[in-house]
Amino acid sequence: MKMIEILNSRIEEIRTEVMALVDNQSISLIDKNTAMQPLVEEKKVLEHTLVYLEKIKNTNYRGLCGGG
Repeated sequence: MKMIEILNSRIEEIRTEVMALVDNQSISLIDKNTAMQPLVEEKKVLEHTLVYLEKIKNTNYRGLCGGG
């Protein structure tokens, strides 16, 4: 699934952005927290979505209407 690749890529981008904020000594803790909060929330949503997409990807869907 292409979307799984996209989500994994964005999650990695968020990690990089968060680490850059953490490492930046010129930003106050309050400003760091303010900048990181939406990134952390986005990461949570993406990780939850990823779990559901992986479940769909790994599910063997068979027709429920069996002839017989």
